[in-house]
Amino acid sequence: MTSSLWVGVILAAGIGTRMRSSIPKPLHRLCGRTLIEQTVRTLHEAGITRVVIVASPLLASDPQLLEMIDRDIGEGVTVAIQTEPRGTGHALLSASDAASDATHILVANADMPLITADTVRTMLATHTDLDASITLLTGRGEVPAGFGRVIRDSIDGHVIEIVEEADADEDALAIDEFNAGYYCMDTHVAWGLLASVEPSAKGEIYITDIVSAAVNSGAPVEAVPVSDLSEVAGINDRTELAAAEAVMRARILKHWMVEGVTMIDPDTTYIDSGVTIGQDTTIKPGSHLIGETQIGIDVVIGPDTVLQDTRVDDGAEVVSSHAESAVIGERATVGPFSHLRPGSVVGPDAHIGNYAEIKDSVIGPGAKIGHFSYVGDATVGAGANIGAGTVTCNYDGDVKHQTFIGENAFIGSGSMLVAPLSIGPGASTGAGSVVTHDVPPGARVAGVPARSIPDAGSSPGDGD
Repeated sequence: MTSSLWVGVILAAGIGTRMRSSIPKPLHRLCGRTLIEQTVRTLHEAGITRVVIVASPLLASDPQLLEMIDRDIGEGVTVAIQTEPRGTGHALLSASDAASDATHILVANADMPLITADTVRTMLATHTDLDASITLLTGRGEVPAGFGRVIRDSIDGHVIEIVEEADADEDALAIDEFNAGYYCMDTHVAWGLLASVEPSAKGEIYITDIVSAAVNSGAPVEAVPVSDLSEVAGINDRTELAAAEAVMRARILKHWMVEGVTMIDPDTTYIDSGVTIGQDTTIKPGSHLIGETQIGIDVVIGPDTVLQDTRVDDGAEVVSSHAESAVIGERATVGPFSHLRPGSVVGPDAHIGNYAEIKDSVIGPGAKIGHFSYVGDATVGAGANIGAGTVTCNYDGDVKHQTFIGENAFIGSGSMLVAPLSIGPGASTGAGSVVTHDVPPGARVAGVPARSIPDAGSSPGDGD
């Protein structure tokens, strides 16, 4: 099999009315990824590098889809528009121009995001090895509502027909093998047969109609049974979305535990698909790892911690805290009850205390931010000590201003640092000081407003 000859076609033009949402169904999220993104990534993982998304005009113009293609899944992905909802076969035909150079296509559905890459690879291999014209994915067991039944020849067991549930008689409904809605097809067969299929009374063309047409023309049709029925669960409403979320979450947790991550309580641990975690990391109850969060080796997370699009380096510990688009360096400690807002960078061996808030700031190696402190739009040098209750007063009501605190500076508890401001290396402020002017390196200031004080033997204020 030459993967470059395969094109994946994802049918995503359905309206999804049962979702009762202004958001198109393919853009609803499952463990952090949209249904369409999850499907594209599955096909990519299976070796299909080119993908055509068949979208409704509404979905095709949705800014979220366009941004996702541009930012996350864009390489090799194109969009074809099904101008009107005329059935799955018509949707597939809408992709014929975009996939005109393909010799084989893999037809997928955006509302079946639990299909695994292993299953897709098995379908591709079976289709190629058996020289089939059409290979369909089937399930065997309790048939989900709405799925068509697979009819096989009683002599040799070959697939001869798919009967839609609405058209099935009592005998057909008793069959426990159903059509899962994924297909491999040779393109000359697919395009030719679809063009020849007579539309239904409603003017619709269905993919299932070409199975019988292929059999009648002598083209070989094969089937691949899915090993796990959870893979072929479709999503039509929020209840089914929640059920799929539970299945996907269980897969993710199992994967990371097998990879050497300790989950104290998997039932209360939530990890998105895009998260990566190093071995010997421990995740405690009530923790949520969201988006593209990256966790290093031997990290401790939780309990009750939320990390969104955040990097935590080896040996760090984050306790009962919330971080968004932040970086936490090696062996750093955060919390409990700290908040790292976007743009926060906490250096190696630094400490962020209880109820501290950091925003768009760089905290140098070994620096300490005391409890109940706010550090915003600031650079804090290595080894600096920011006393409890300190505030960088960064906003004047119109503009955000920067604060620079030098290496080994000592900021007394309850200090108000009124930006723009620079406090030099080794400088210190007394407890409760209101600092409105730059402090030279090694200088000591105290008071309201802060003024220089003579060098003395005692520390001007307490730290943590």
